[in-house]
Amino acid sequence: MNVEEEKAYLARLDWRGPVRRDVKTLDGLVRAHLEQIPFENLDVFDRKEVPELSTEALFEKIVAGGRGGFCYELNTLFEELLKSLGFSVRAVPARVLWNKTLFPPLAHMLLLCELDGKKYCCDVGYGGPGPKGLVLLEEGEQVIAGEAFRIAKRPEPGVLESLGLTEAEAGDAFWILRLSHGEWKPVLWFQELPFWRQDFKLLNFYCAKNPEILFTHRRVVNLCTKTGSKALMDRELTVREGEAVRKKTYQNKEELEQGLLEEFGIRFPFLQEDI
Repeated sequence: MNVEEEKAYLARLDWRGPVRRDVKTLDGLVRAHLEQIPFENLDVFDRKEVPELSTEALFEKIVAGGRGGFCYELNTLFEELLKSLGFSVRAVPARVLWNKTLFPPLAHMLLLCELDGKKYCCDVGYGGPGPKGLVLLEEGEQVIAGEAFRIAKRPEPGVLESLGLTEAEAGDAFWILRLSHGEWKPVLWFQELPFWRQDFKLLNFYCAKNPEILFTHRRVVNLCTKTGSKALMDRELTVREGEAVRKKTYQNKEELEQGLLEEFGIRFPFLQEDI
């Protein structure tokens, strides 16, 4: 990524401060990404396409085109930006555990960054209840964007049992759990094993074409805000700002196109009449 592309990407993030190789900058970039660039699967769901993961295609879509993407797109491009800014970062596959009753396959991508002798999880491609900021990979509890998370190398037996796992099957991994209604619920599982860009191409194809994956049969768009979130599921919009909740159902493709533009900044012309 050259200097001009860096500037364009940072402008897309509405980044106005200095860029330093420190924790404050890294956390700020993660949060800015979550607030400015939406998680969305419009190409996968509405166009039935497998997203292109080349840096050039992603830059054109996300930065120049004002679009979002799902994890393989967003984290792939963010990795290129962080490397260009001098951060030590690499991508690893992960399992999304939220509300699962069986141990799921590797179907998510996140980033690991090493900085000043510590390791962090940077994930700008999870459209669900994942951490909305930088995660320090040290065992224990931490508050991220006002929400409580716990990092564990080995969760309590009840968590393993809920996923149908034994301790031997769980392996040596990081677990990220979130406090929800007084209960620690697992969100993500990942290991620090080597993984290459060509490996993610397989997972990208799997998630774009497998009929059992949510993204192939439901339209999903998510975006963080300063005090809440915006979420579109099919044609149903939910906006949360503090304690206030606003809902709307788009009745036709014109309304949906306008809603995507107004709420998420996405210009997306639908090809079919019936949405």
